[in-house]
Amino acid sequence: MSRFLYRAAASSLAALLAAGCAPRTPQAPPSVLLVTIDTLRADRVGAYGARSGLTPAMDRLAERGWLFEDVVAAVPLTLPSHATILSGLDPYHHGVRNNGTYVLSPATPTLATLLKARGHQTGAFVAAVVLDRRYGLGRGFDTYDDRIIRVAEGRSVLESERSCDVVVENAIGWIRVQSGPFFAWVHIYEPHAPYAPPPDLATAGRSAYDAEVAAADRCLGRLVDVAQAARPNRLVTAVISDHGEGLGEHGESTHGLFLYQSTLKVPMIISGAGIEAGRRTGGVTRAADLLPTLLGVLGIDAPGNLDGRNLGNETARREAYAESDYATGFGWAPLRSWRLGSLKFVDAPRVELYDLAADPGENTNLSESRPADVERLRGVLTAALATEVKGAERRAGAETAERLRSLGYVAAAPRRAEAATLLKDPKDAMPLLRRFEQAMEAEGRADLATSVLVLGELVQADPENLTFHRSLASALRRARRADAALRVLETAERLAPESAEVAHDKALVLHEVGKRVHAIESEKRAIVLDPGFVEAYAHLATLYAAEGVLDLARETVDTAIRLDSNHARAWTNRGNIARAMGQGAEAERSYARALELKPDLAEALNGSGVLAVEAGQLDRAADLFTRALKLDGALHEARLNLAVVEFQRGRLDQAILLADGTLKDSKDPALRTKARAFLLDVRRAR
Repeated sequence: MSRFLYRAAASSLAALLAAGCAPRTPQAPPSVLLVTIDTLRADRVGAYGARSGLTPAMDRLAERGWLFEDVVAAVPLTLPSHATILSGLDPYHHGVRNNGTYVLSPATPTLATLLKARGHQTGAFVAAVVLDRRYGLGRGFDTYDDRIIRVAEGRSVLESERSCDVVVENAIGWIRVQSGPFFAWVHIYEPHAPYAPPPDLATAGRSAYDAEVAAADRCLGRLVDVAQAARPNRLVTAVISDHGEGLGEHGESTHGLFLYQSTLKVPMIISGAGIEAGRRTGGVTRAADLLPTLLGVLGIDAPGNLDGRNLGNETARREAYAESDYATGFGWAPLRSWRLGSLKFVDAPRVELYDLAADPGENTNLSESRPADVERLRGVLTAALATEVKGAERRAGAETAERLRSLGYVAAAPRRAEAATLLKDPKDAMPLLRRFEQAMEAEGRADLATSVLVLGELVQADPENLTFHRSLASALRRARRADAALRVLETAERLAPESAEVAHDKALVLHEVGKRVHAIESEKRAIVLDPGFVEAYAHLATLYAAEGVLDLARETVDTAIRLDSNHARAWTNRGNIARAMGQGAEAERSYARALELKPDLAEALNGSGVLAVEAGQLDRAADLFTRALKLDGALHEARLNLAVVEFQRGRLDQAILLADGTLKDSKDPALRTKARAFLLDVRRAR
């Protein structure tokens, strides 16, 4: 029987081929493009009623696809909100509660792991260090492009994010070379503060925020055009924002502190293959609904036990959860919220209740006049939080904290033991936060005197606030007031004796004043308190190298690199240590890796210059030292190295001028001693 069927099938195939017809092959599943636009309020999008014309690309997607009218972000913070978008879980179930201090569990399925398992090629392209791969979102991606310049101390937004033009260009390059169905996640950081829109979009009468919205949409349009051309009629595109922006509403200029609609209501659109044009879904939608709904569009069953639902199969729900732990970074109370239809309850030391149908701006707190509704919603919220899963919390190292600060965030401090109701209500703390933001803005423009003054006032106003103490110590250190910085850090140690960050801060100051042995002790304490503290290992390696303990220095810096392979300064330190150990080839590889990660890292250019001198390549060395000095005029070691090269090239006057500058400006006693000896040798040679 089987032989007969085989012959019949073969005859049918031959007949088809003879008739000029080839057998049909199964059609490949659609490719998926997920674009998350950071900090985009729904009311700036034309499809949501805006008339400013900022979002033509998004509006076209809405015309051709499916728009969700009332989408609630889970958290007004980038990392935990993206964890919800990619997992379909609310924060109390995926466990990521703040920026910089949590890692998504490896056991949590994500859109990337699910689509990769079904044969999609997967690539992610993120625009800000807050979504660095160390926080667990990279699982399931064949490519995770988080090549963002890293620095030890934040000075501008460019140090912690990259423009959507760069991100989209990288994503387009990846999309064009994929041979099968792909899943691309592209994160656009515009319109996140601080706002720096392209000049051609910063037109008269348009706010900087709105101009960045327009910039994000322009990047989106280009990306979608290329992706659709690469997969005509076989592409599903989803666009969502992680949270909105306060823009002064309720006193909040940016986001993170409060749970008002200004930072929670976001756009969400799905468009493309299999999507009905012009479809709109009303009612409350959670950001967690995106994953199961998108999988439903693809014909894929979502994992069980998700908080999100496939809205293709169900009507929109009436409930949504939101939270923010951002205030805990200042030692203030966290916020939790439950939405039921138009009623919204915010659990805080002073509770809030709003009827969004009658009061969309949340101007009238109904908690005192409607106590029964407060208790009802509090009960629902309490029951939900009873199922909470504890996330993998990590300390935010100094570099992470600096990157977050350059983006306007503060990393969470260790939680206090007190009940949230005993902590300061964020509403009452808003004046302090405004002053803190003023201090950070002053520091960002190098006005350290103002920053120190304001931070000193904040420490007086909130004397148990660890963030204020650490920030004041940091500003004092940068202002070269090391003794005052040490006094502040001693107070901080009494406030938080288990703080690895304070121990590291203290080590930095001790190093700067020449107390390397004490700095080593403090850094070792930081590592005992937090064995995963990358910055502590990186700095300790530098200290060991300065003490001449090269084997231990090498072992320590390798630990830092194992913890964070994208740490450019650690790679530079590794190069310096290898060079001191006589391992020139290894040093060159380390410097090259550092410069690949951060092309304008002056210390790595200086190290490569020293290797060029040792190889007799004086012209190349001079070029490297000159480039390093242009990037960092305070890198006096590079200045003295350039003086040595100029001497060897016979340019004695230039050599003397450079060495004199080192002697005049450097505060490093050892470097000053070298400069004096060099000047003596040069003058003898004349």
